[in-house]
Amino acid sequence: MGRRTLGVVGAAMAVTAIVSAGVGVVRVAGAEHTTGDRGDTAIVVPIVNGEPVLPAGAAPVGVDADRGSSAASGVPAPSPSSAAPAAPASPLAPAPVPVPPIQTAAWPDPAPVVDRYVLAGDSLAQEVAPVLQMLLPDMPLVPKFWGGTAPCDWVGVDLEASPSSVVVVTFTGNSLTACMEDGAGGHLADQALVDRYRTDLGVLVDRARQAGARVVLVGQPHRAASFAAEFEVDGINQVLLEYAAAFPHVSYVDAGARVEHPDGTYADRLPCSELDPVCAPDGTTVVRGDGVHFCPAAGKNPCPVWSSGAVRFGLGIADGIHAAATDTAG
Repeated sequence: MGRRTLGVVGAAMAVTAIVSAGVGVVRVAGAEHTTGDRGDTAIVVPIVNGEPVLPAGAAPVGVDADRGSSAASGVPAPSPSSAAPAAPASPLAPAPVPVPPIQTAAWPDPAPVVDRYVLAGDSLAQEVAPVLQMLLPDMPLVPKFWGGTAPCDWVGVDLEASPSSVVVVTFTGNSLTACMEDGAGGHLADQALVDRYRTDLGVLVDRARQAGARVVLVGQPHRAASFAAEFEVDGINQVLLEYAAAFPHVSYVDAGARVEHPDGTYADRLPCSELDPVCAPDGTTVVRGDGVHFCPAAGKNPCPVWSSGAVRFGLGIADGIHAAATDTAG
């Protein structure tokens, strides 16, 4: 599928922010680190007002174990906070969430000045959150992310959107939680997954815009071939492009392209950039450690080493936030 690219927001600013922050370890402030029972799966628990933010039913992994990833860790879920989604209905196949009748004329215009951004997403959002906090130090981040979740896990959550906020939506294609069950003992995949994402992404876009927020939809990077997810990632990105083209104050930024080869294919290593403090003798650095996530130390979140992939993905998202915040035409 076609790719859209946006320039890096202030490369000099990015270098200054990252170097001055002493980035060598990408961590989320106030987060807890949990390792799975096989030692190869990790999650970050964002802490808000002293309590962990965990969507009900969310699996503590970032990718589907049946499609090439590690198994779920089995770590007990922390007590839910006020920001957590309501538990899904008990039937195996929850009723599909209908795409709301989107009446764009009823959407209020955003405020002229943006003072914060909401980050809604999964484990890739967790990885990139500290990078965004360094790139955008004067703009508070509102965390609405959890590893292993899909958009359907967040349709019942208060996004805390407002006319002065940018809502960033970044979901890479998880199908693990109850709202993604297929009614036959498994989880949605292929076209059924894309269709479900289309519905729930539409709900999130509509709710954010009804609150007057600007919306940035983040293009997702392809996974390693072993995950057999190319169709799903392409489908999700196409949905995002369609929504961005159709609705005012909804934009698309292809942050995923920052960690792919120039032809849009999966890359686990890319040529080093001026931001990378460590570079291999062949002039490359790791951008995807396990075929999905950015950290070179597979299964670690927070990442204990420099994560070039997270920085590149974060620069792409920061571009999108900056463009949305300065766009007055919609």
